[in-house]
Amino acid sequence: MIAIAISLIIGFTGCSWWKKDQGHLEGSGYNNRLELQKEKALATNKETDTSKKIPEPDAEQMERLGDQYIRQGNPNMAFIYYDKALRMDPKRSNVRYKRGSLFLSKGMIDEAAQEFDEILKNDAKYVLAHEGKGRVALAQGKLDESKSEFEQALKLNPDLWEAYSFIGVICDRRQKFKEAVGYYHKAIAINPKSADLFNNLGMSYSLAGEYEKALRAYITSAKLEPEKNKIYNNMGLVLGKLGRYDEALEAFKKAGDEASAYNNLGCIYMAGKNYRAAIIAFQKAIEVNPKFYVKANENLKIAEAMMKAQTP
Repeated sequence: MIAIAISLIIGFTGCSWWKKDQGHLEGSGYNNRLELQKEKALATNKETDTSKKIPEPDAEQMERLGDQYIRQGNPNMAFIYYDKALRMDPKRSNVRYKRGSLFLSKGMIDEAAQEFDEILKNDAKYVLAHEGKGRVALAQGKLDESKSEFEQALKLNPDLWEAYSFIGVICDRRQKFKEAVGYYHKAIAINPKSADLFNNLGMSYSLAGEYEKALRAYITSAKLEPEKNKIYNNMGLVLGKLGRYDEALEAFKKAGDEASAYNNLGCIYMAGKNYRAAIIAFQKAIEVNPKFYVKANENLKIAEAMMKAQTP
């Protein structure tokens, strides 16, 4: 509006009729209206500038930034933002749990325990804090205490599949493999898409000597996560136990390189006291990678010594 008014004044200055009416315009309050418009425009600009001011970040925003860094695989930056969130609001239990989990993942057991204890001081029914304390106790080798915490977590939330899985791990450590299988099945019923659960189930079956069931569990695990090397390694061991050596070799190849695959096959033969076949497998490993594969040389010497001792 201001720009249009100025252009009209410049455009008509040379016209005599404009000069005659110029007093009429001034006398009618034109300049006053122009000043008012200027003031209004300035006020509008000030309001716009104020609306553009970025609000101060709060604890929730800090938590979201921490979560974002977790998704990006950057736990160190996540920790920084979780720490900022807790400085702003120390009672945010969910943030404290996340920080405790980060401590636990880095092996900082005592620090993790402090975080979970702090949560339970304010909320004794915070289920994930009980699960966290169970993980802490498991890392410390306190199996009874660990199981008790996981059971408490399950009382509060029966759908907590990880708690069932951890109790399965405890049973495996106590060599109660059939009990472990039961807990893994409970976890799988809740989360059937977890490759790790089927891998753990396969290990329990294998340790119990149920190799066919173990193989089926590993096959399912591999279908869920085809890129996970440890699954193929476990599968190869079970196939070796079943005497399916060619398939075992192929599974080992998927778990690593060809040299390591032949070395693993040699170890299976050696465990079965088939030293001649073991020697051939170790020699093949060395042939594939003579410079790098020192372990195959050591195993070859052991197999040769065992075969010599076996010969009457």
